[in-house]
Amino acid sequence: MKRQQTLTPGRIAIVFRGIGDIGGTNNTIADHARAFTAQGYAVDLIGEKVHRAGVTPDMGRPRRIRRLPVFKQHRWRWFAARADAVVRAGGYDFVAGHGHNTRQTVLSMHNCLHLTHEYTSGRVLDPVGGLAEIHDAVFAEDRFVSCICNSALMQDDLAERYGVDRSRLPIVHPGYRAEKFNRADRARYRQTVRDELGCGDALLLGLVTSGDFIKRGLDILLAAYAALETPVRDSTRVLVLGKQSGNHQFLKQARELGIADRLYFVGATEQPERYFHALDICVHPARFEEFGQVVQEAMACGVPVVSTRRVGAMERLPRSVYDDLPEAPSVAGLSAQMGALIESAERRARLSEMGYESVVDNTRQANFDATIAIYRAAGLAGP
Repeated sequence: MKRQQTLTPGRIAIVFRGIGDIGGTNNTIADHARAFTAQGYAVDLIGEKVHRAGVTPDMGRPRRIRRLPVFKQHRWRWFAARADAVVRAGGYDFVAGHGHNTRQTVLSMHNCLHLTHEYTSGRVLDPVGGLAEIHDAVFAEDRFVSCICNSALMQDDLAERYGVDRSRLPIVHPGYRAEKFNRADRARYRQTVRDELGCGDALLLGLVTSGDFIKRGLDILLAAYAALETPVRDSTRVLVLGKQSGNHQFLKQARELGIADRLYFVGATEQPERYFHALDICVHPARFEEFGQVVQEAMACGVPVVSTRRVGAMERLPRSVYDDLPEAPSVAGLSAQMGALIESAERRARLSEMGYESVVDNTRQANFDATIAIYRAAGLAGP
């Protein structure tokens, strides 16, 4: 265990290459930055996109690192080196790292890149030139007091892969935005969005994600949906929401399976809550998902979720329920899970209530409180 330091309150640096983008990690970082600024800290945001509209003055001061214009294979190394240089020269009282540089007081990890690659491709990842190379360097250089894990799945991987003592790997589940994802808004959005989609009275299943359909198991979902009994399938439609780049292979798969006319593909949006309220069942058959904020958001919106123990957000469920989940997604298993929920409104209602109760208190404020407690234990002084 590294020796803790007592630090002078004042200046905090938050380092993350993509600060300002959309997505669960960016939302969490933005929430933390606003909370620190509101408490009187001077916050510097070190990233490549901090000059864009996604970073607002209430988050702190942007410290932009310009993207390396050539040699894409070196861009992660470039950012890490430049960010570390800014940290060294900045004289910060506390540095919150997020896996994109090697120097920080407390590290928060959001991805298990090696394990994800192993589960999605069946091969060992070559880290050279990618973000995984930076992650390997972070743990090899061991420049952090604690590393916050977003799930027990992540804690297990980091402890086993890098030999980090679990006492330095506290688990803090990401919090959700209760004012945005709220089951009380269901009547507000449900019919409007369903009219936009044109799904009529059909039971609507959906995969909602920021992107990476292979990781999130869209191919498994399509195959499992096609395997449903025809009368069951005929009463349903499927929504797929996420970045549409690279979806051609899935459209081809859907056509080959004869289900293309039952799908709605919708691009990434900053208002996913509208679509959650249109859903009857959220399906998330990820091959591996360190946490999966969209799963928690669906539960907060009162939508029953079909998933497995490979998705960290499912750890929020009661232990007895979690233990009964499939260990990993499969076509047969997912088809059976979906079929059981499609045919039973009572089961959907029961799972909806259980999911809601499991996440309702895990708000962004709860996440910030748990995070700052770890920061204070590592030496962050009060504002």
